[in-house]
Amino acid sequence: MAEGSDLTASAGELVRQFSHYSDAALVRPVIVTKNGRPRNVLLSFGEYERLKSRDQQAFRAAETPDRFLRGIRDLAKDKK
Repeated sequence: MAEGSDLTASAGELVRQFSHYSDAALVRPVIVTKNGRPRNVLLSFGEYERLKSRDQQAFRAAETPDRFLRGIRDLAKDKK
């Protein structure tokens, strides 16, 4: 999703022209500002889903869930 640079709109401008910015967010992120500071980003549902699919869990090695440990053991067995 790198078509052009990000688009910026104030919160008030976004409210007044929501349809325009909603359509624009289909091709590039819209940075929403409040009092001149970035506050939110409007993006397409497809881009949101893509980003969500990249979420990762983090945990300490000592707290590794059993399902992951089983997977690691299975992989190690397959390598032998």
